[in-house]
Amino acid sequence: MKRFKSVIALIAAGIMTTVCFTGCGGGGNESASQGEAQTADGGALTLNEIKAKGALVVATEAAYEPFEYLDGDDIIGYNADLFQKIADDLGVELDYRDLPFQGILAGLDAKKYDMVGATLGVTAERAEKYTMTYPIERGTNVFMKRKGDDTINSIEDMSGKVVGTQTACYNETDTQAYNEKLIAEGKEGYKELKTYDSFPEAYMELKNGQLDLVAQNYASASAVVMKNPDDYEIVKDENGNAAMVGDEETWLAWAVRKEDTELSDYINSEIHKFKEDGTLAQLQEKWFGESVEELPESDYARKN
Repeated sequence: MKRFKSVIALIAAGIMTTVCFTGCGGGGNESASQGEAQTADGGALTLNEIKAKGALVVATEAAYEPFEYLDGDDIIGYNADLFQKIADDLGVELDYRDLPFQGILAGLDAKKYDMVGATLGVTAERAEKYTMTYPIERGTNVFMKRKGDDTINSIEDMSGKVVGTQTACYNETDTQAYNEKLIAEGKEGYKELKTYDSFPEAYMELKNGQLDLVAQNYASASAVVMKNPDDYEIVKDENGNAAMVGDEETWLAWAVRKEDTELSDYINSEIHKFKEDGTLAQLQEKWFGESVEELPESDYARKN
């Protein structure tokens, strides 16, 4: 399963739109002259070797606004800001490469770059093969409704509603599972679950009243609401937080080779520092319109 990934773009109506974390969409071409991040002896990559070459080499697919996307020839976004700070703290340049996601983890295995800085959902499968860094955002599935729709006041009000999400990704799986949960509790369940090849059509149909709800990952939904505050809002729980759809949280992180413990330890120390000094919260407010209060540092891989 590809990273839990969505591509957010502005469409004609001014709606920020998204595609799924599971591998849709392209972006960037891998250059034959990109070079490799091989260590001198073929062993673990060290921080001294990164400093010696003068650059931290990070691969991503710059097609996931607002995490990472192209502004002309430059990669900008939430992750881009974080990696620039990390490289600055390490005293090296940031070599940020825009590559197609298909094969990006294989390129990490082949040591073509130091790490993958694309926004990855932390699954048990990935965590077994790679060191998944501390989470940098929440990717849990949530429901978005039209602004001011008072027929939906909590996540318990989904019965009889027309729900839309993207097909062939964890958004669809979690949304189906929540419907099954409603039915198992003796409730009506959704009136209909409509699936789309990508989120742009779903958000337009939500705005036009053809859907009651769209199920999407929290980070992307927050960015949509920030860009379109008069059109959409996230369904909240009794504490005023985004209500989770599904039985487990999904966290978003980056990948480092298992053997490169110096690098993964350093990246985690930077993420921890950014949480403590407010950098993460500040950048989350900038790019998503709100911050995540608690980001775990242990037991954060999905079980399925």
